[in-house]
Amino acid sequence: MDNTVKILLLKIIKFNGDISPLIKMGYEYSQIVKSINEEINDGNAERKNGLLGITDKGNNLIDTISKKLNRTDSAKWIEPEIESKIPKIKINFVYLPNQNELTFRFDK
Repeated sequence: MDNTVKILLLKIIKFNGDISPLIKMGYEYSQIVKSINEEINDGNAERKNGLLGITDKGNNLIDTISKKLNRTDSAKWIEPEIESKIPKIKINFVYLPNQNELTFRFDK
């Protein structure tokens, strides 16, 4: 698991967030549960009274990864939408999106 996904998972645990961004990135529920269990075994997260939470070690790991990824200020608490990123294209390339995939419609 790369650092961007790891920090997203830790923040989901910390803020009791939604796992749908991980699902959109292609992870299956079983992979997410396995990753959460790995974080618990590593001491970054814990279960207390039936609730999943983050430990001080996990908070320190979030800070460390944020520094590695050069995330400062608002980027520390606003996760970029990784699943919507597209590959870079050449500067002279004209991009025409598929009309069926647009979230908005033009009336003719």
